[in-house]
Parts: sequence; structure tokens; C-alpha cells
Amino acid sequence: MQVDTFGACVRAELEHWGREYALHRDCDYLGHQSKNVLQVLIEHKEDMPGPAQGYKPLDTDRAAQRIEDMVAEVGRSNGPMAAVLRAYFCGMGRRKVERYETCLMLLANGGHPPMTVRAYLEMAKRGEDRIYGMMAGMQRAA
Repeated sequence: MQVDTFGACVRAELEHWGREYALHRDCDYLGHQSKNVLQVLIEHKEDMPGPAQGYKPLDTDRAAQRIEDMVAEVGRSNGPMAAVLRAYFCGMGRRKVERYETCLMLLANGGHPPMTVRAYLEMAKRGEDRIYGMMAGMQRAA
């Protein structure tokens, strides 16, 4: 009996992608305006300071970005599978409850019909297998 170490590596990459692209972090890096122009003029005694530098762009890990690109490619041909992968790995909470509800929301937003929990879990497995195949193809090409 052989152990599939590449499959474990793919699963770890997907878990890492899920942490980097966690859906509940969508607004963590967005700032809120705390001062308006009038307040800045009052603080600087009617002298306008230099232009604002803005926020630093969101940095992502290279490996997580590679998985994100693969999931986006899957989404171009199979939208529901990409929604399931995002909910299953990037969602928050229990996989069969809260992440399933997130999946239903993503499917509805994409104009796709809802699916049962069983179909959701099966599609998550098939999506994981598809990413496995894409990564295996990249390994052979390298």
C-alpha cells in the first residue's frame, strides 16, 4: 500500500489558500475615513498637507495565489464547483453547516440552483481532485 503524499500536499495547499483568501477577511484591510478635509485644514492651520499615500495593497502568498488562479480557471468552466471550493476551504465554521450555508449563498449570487449537503461534499471532493490534476500537470511540465 502506497501513501499519496502528493495528495496530502495538495490538501495542505488548499487549506493554506483557504486561510489566505478567507471569506470573512474581505473587509479586514479596508480602512474607514476618520477625518474629513475640513478637519485636516483645521489641524494644519489652513495649510493642506501633501497627498495621502493611501493603503498598502493586500499582499498574498505566491502559493495561495497559484491556487486562486486554478480555482478561477475552474470557475470559468464550472462555476458551482468554484463556489463549493471557496465555501469549503475559505469559509468559516463547520464544513457541513456554516460553510454549506456559505456555499448556498455563493451559488445563489452566481445564479446557480442550490444543492444538497451530500452533493456539496461530493463536489468539494471532485474539485479537490481537479486541483490535484492541475497541480500534477504543472509538476510534470516543470
